[in-house]
Amino acid sequence: MLVYCTVYLCLRVSLGPFFVSGVLRVGGMEVFMSNEVEAVNGTEVRLKCTFKSKHPVSLSSVSVSWNFRPLGPGDEESVFYYQDTAYPPTEGRFKGHVVWSGDILRQDASISLQDVPFTFNGTYTCQVRNLPDVHGINREVTLRVVHKASVSEIGMLAVAIGAAIAIVLVVLGIFVVFKYRKLNRHANTDLELQGRELQERELNARVLEERELNARVLEERELNARVLEERELNARVLEERELNARVLEESELNASVLEERELNAREKKEWKDPTVC
Repeated sequence: MLVYCTVYLCLRVSLGPFFVSGVLRVGGMEVFMSNEVEAVNGTEVRLKCTFKSKHPVSLSSVSVSWNFRPLGPGDEESVFYYQDTAYPPTEGRFKGHVVWSGDILRQDASISLQDVPFTFNGTYTCQVRNLPDVHGINREVTLRVVHKASVSEIGMLAVAIGAAIAIVLVVLGIFVVFKYRKLNRHANTDLELQGRELQERELNARVLEERELNARVLEERELNARVLEERELNARVLEERELNARVLEESELNASVLEERELNAREKKEWKDPTVC
């Protein structure tokens, strides 16, 4: 069952190895977690932690801290930290066992524990901070590592209720079928009429669907014709440009040839008339 934080929250403000406890009024933030999670020894389990904030959520404004407190005597340990990126533990019992499985933009601060041993039995705290909620909010979930999956009393009760509901539904179904057959004997004419009306509706629906399909095909053909026409127009423009380029090139070539001829003519004239300077 999911629980959430009220407006007044008991927070732990970390001061190195010391801390002070107090009551702080924090608005706009709610954190949701299960009370208890069960995992089979050596498997993977996801510790789900989601949150809601009235303030804008971004990767840079949100930080997530996960801590662990064993069931027996022992100090509290850091399990995981996330802000902009994941910071898994580099030492201790959780090294190599914790991975980030949340999504800050979807307001999910969950982690996953891999290959869980019995030493992971304990209470896990999820603390979410979102500026300007600088003090964050803590919620807790208890992890039970077992040899094999167990069926809870609630699960057994749910199975029993489900079985009872199934029996009632079967009896009700038999009654409805019997009643329907009894009424069907006196309503064959009405059913046939309804069947004809249904066939007519289906036929009209098919005709309408075919008309819409034909209209779409016609639109596609017109669009393809326009595209083809534009392509042909572009091809003509390209051919005209290429033709103009060739004409210009030939004009330049003819001009060059004409200049060479004039130059050769001057040289011949100078050679024949030595008096020409």
